[in-house]
Amino acid sequence: MKSSVNERISAREIDLGNGPVGCFCIHGFCGSTYEFQGLAEFLAEHEFRVKAPLLAGHGTSIEESNLVHADDWLQEIEYHFAEFFLNCTSAFVIGLGMGAALALHLAALFPLSGVVVMAPTFILSRHILPWYWKLIAPFNNSIPRKSSRAGQNDAPIPDDYGYSRYPTNGIRAMLKLNRYISKELARVMSPALIMHSRDDPIVPFENAILVANTINSEDKSLIAYGQFGHVLPDCPEKETVWTDILNFLTRDTSS
Repeated sequence: MKSSVNERISAREIDLGNGPVGCFCIHGFCGSTYEFQGLAEFLAEHEFRVKAPLLAGHGTSIEESNLVHADDWLQEIEYHFAEFFLNCTSAFVIGLGMGAALALHLAALFPLSGVVVMAPTFILSRHILPWYWKLIAPFNNSIPRKSSRAGQNDAPIPDDYGYSRYPTNGIRAMLKLNRYISKELARVMSPALIMHSRDDPIVPFENAILVANTINSEDKSLIAYGQFGHVLPDCPEKETVWTDILNFLTRDTSS
């Protein structure tokens, strides 16, 4: 299924624009393509071809998300990106959270024009992964999920933003994925833009430092935001984030 400009449906993929340069966007764990809808429209207006697939186990149910393995995410993202890449003269990958880790995985495999890494999730905070989750995992298929917006930890999760709870087996799969991709970081040579909010309530800022210090891209930069929260492409200051991304994309495509 494809989304048009005004749709806000979390269970649909985004497929916009028809320019020769592609932007492949990957949403976060328990999130949805809604996180990228506004950015996708913005980039399509600037003549990029934009695609954001829905990851396995998302847009369905907690029960289905608990059946997904790390290999499922790796294999499907490789397949979808390779298919997308065939229709582009060059391509960038843009990821948020777990999607940022998957973006780095693609950067380790494909000759990208660049990779945009937003709030990568290699080191998790106690907010997303409390100490007791393994103890309750055998008895509960999920744990509570709080808001990813800065200063709004008790706010409910909007339906369009994905699940209101974290699947416990899904967390195990994400941790395994993180361990696998962390071993690939030194293989990343593509130009890289790393973006993170210092007050991110989900993912500590030290993740951005980890990525910046480990990848081997000669062209890499880190933007540290203030009160922007976790979902950077759809935060209250999203236009600033979009502009920073566009500047990175156009700088590289014109070189």
